[in-house]
Amino acid sequence: MAVIGKIRERGTLLGIIVGGALALFVIGDFLGHRTGGGDRTVGTIAGTDISVEEFSARVDQQLDLYRENGTTVDDKLQEQVRNGVWNDMLREHTLMVQADEAGFGNTISRDEYDDIRFGNNVLPDFKNNQNFTDPKTGQPDKEKLRKYFKYVQENNLALFDMQKKTFVPQRIQAKYNDLVKKSCFVNKAQVQDDWAAKNTMADFEFVAQRLESEADSLYPVDDQELRRFYDAHKNDRKYRQTASRSFAYVRFEATPTQEDIDNTRKDMEGLKADFIATRGFKADSALVAAYSDTKNTKPTPYTEGTADHLNDSLIIHADTGTVVGPFRDGNAWKLVKVAELADVQEARVRHILLNTQGKSPEQDAVIKQRADSILAVVKKDRSKFGALVEKFSDDPGSKSTGGVYEWFDKNRMVPEFTKASFDEPVGAITIAKTSYGYHIVEVLGQRTRKERRVLTIDRKIAPVQAMKATWKLANEFSLNNPDTASFRKAATEKGYNYTPVDQLRPDQSFVPGLQDAGEVVRWVNHAAADAKSSEPLTSGDSYVVCSLLGIHEPGVPTLNDVRMAFTKEVRNGKKADAIAAKMKDKTDLQALAKELNVNVQNSGNMAFAANTIPGGYSDPGVIGSIFALDSNATSAPLKGDLAVYVAHMRKLAAAGKMPEGAEDVKSMTDRVRNRAMGQVFNALKEAADVKDNRSKFF
Repeated sequence: MAVIGKIRERGTLLGIIVGGALALFVIGDFLGHRTGGGDRTVGTIAGTDISVEEFSARVDQQLDLYRENGTTVDDKLQEQVRNGVWNDMLREHTLMVQADEAGFGNTISRDEYDDIRFGNNVLPDFKNNQNFTDPKTGQPDKEKLRKYFKYVQENNLALFDMQKKTFVPQRIQAKYNDLVKKSCFVNKAQVQDDWAAKNTMADFEFVAQRLESEADSLYPVDDQELRRFYDAHKNDRKYRQTASRSFAYVRFEATPTQEDIDNTRKDMEGLKADFIATRGFKADSALVAAYSDTKNTKPTPYTEGTADHLNDSLIIHADTGTVVGPFRDGNAWKLVKVAELADVQEARVRHILLNTQGKSPEQDAVIKQRADSILAVVKKDRSKFGALVEKFSDDPGSKSTGGVYEWFDKNRMVPEFTKASFDEPVGAITIAKTSYGYHIVEVLGQRTRKERRVLTIDRKIAPVQAMKATWKLANEFSLNNPDTASFRKAATEKGYNYTPVDQLRPDQSFVPGLQDAGEVVRWVNHAAADAKSSEPLTSGDSYVVCSLLGIHEPGVPTLNDVRMAFTKEVRNGKKADAIAAKMKDKTDLQALAKELNVNVQNSGNMAFAANTIPGGYSDPGVIGSIFALDSNATSAPLKGDLAVYVAHMRKLAAAGKMPEGAEDVKSMTDRVRNRAMGQVFNALKEAADVKDNRSKFF
């Protein structure tokens, strides 16, 4: 939010520069903890080593731009930038290499560079930026863009250089991706198959016995069975292993003491005098940015009832400039300053939407004629508006209310709809064309409402004193339980929450259940295979003690890596065999259901393209087996991943021949093409044998 303050201080053009920089660089991260000596490689892509110096220099360059524009560089932003720089490098060593081999080269002409900045093919980040949009046309304002890039070149050479290094590869990669997309087609046979899958319908009844209904203890798995399954499946693609580590942790949470609560209140009381003394938006915003936890530097509408009864009453009756508080709100103390009393214009309308999204120009023209006809009808007889909403409107959000949108301000709707609602008088009925389609809009009412807008300084009550006692408790647990066995046993006996984490990848910076897990991630990634339990590690308002369970190398897993998963697979196989034996030769589903203490379930009219069987059974292989049944046939027991089934086909209706006009080649081709870019990039990354060692340095 500090950036917003800079925008207001330095004017719109500089603000746009900051906005452009932010849009450009929501991609990366800064250098954290560096290791000394040894291997200085943060990763390898397609056989090319990426040195920590090269990687860090690129990260630092981006973070320096943030700092120059007044942005606070915190841990979260550093993580974002690091990830973005790594992804850029992945594309450089995969997509850019392919693009060069395909003939696109590694640079573009000056004319093409200008075209993507302020020509006819503006880059998406700028094309969709409201700062560069012509309010009349809704399209990019080329003159604004030209002035912006001229200003950058003349006043911020670092940003200008960074833009070029970013935009040129983006353009080349976009052209390569377009080539990939245009090479994707579907043929008539694929369209026929897709149509048949959606229109081949089955009506069947079935009995399902879930595997989980059988107790695990009834199906022990010995080492020989486990080894046999492992030898048969260790090379299966689904079990291919990425580099990761497994560990367990116990969290010791600190609760603020009364001293912590009182100290935070005293701090806020000291801030109150400064908050009262400040005058003007910039000064107030600067104070909020400096001292508030949430740092919301823009005045926000106050909703009555947000604070407790006493302070709520003080706020809603306060004059502009009054500061209320500090008062406690949950685990925080707050100061609220009434920044302004604003007049907010609101409108109440009803409308009929005729959707034009995805329609051709010819179809759009037909829909426009229909909109004109509806307009003529409701202008002649307004009483028919509600019935026409029910019959024609494509807006599910307002159809149930007769097309009515209750009181809303000018910021809620798209510009064209807003114009029809506020610029026309009450009672007017007009047509507004938006990106959604044609709206027949009737203005039901207009009013001006007073809105109380406030700035808030909030401060979380940190358990400063409590953390000392919590550290002592966590440290004793760590020292007394140095190995994995004693760690788990002690956690269970003492009633602590023992949390195992099966997989922490080198590129992963979060841990389920923990806040601010940086210290935990670093310890896990650096711990030796025989490491003792960790010292207390900070995580938000808690200390965490970790125990390393395993280090998993990429590729074919070891038996120990998949012992638990494969044991479950073998056990489920035994369960399925046992349930299938109970179901064998049973064709009376009612009798079978009674025997198994379950219900006979019905599919209804189910398409072959469905992924699940009614009842929440996601077993696609079983669906295929059921659809292979003839009408009036009963299946043998069908083993799935979740259950074992016996199904009786009441009626199977083949799709038959696809009728004329049912072909949807374009839609299917678009789906294939939209998936292609991601699939190609993932395939290139896999072929590049990427090794990500960033966790050793950051």
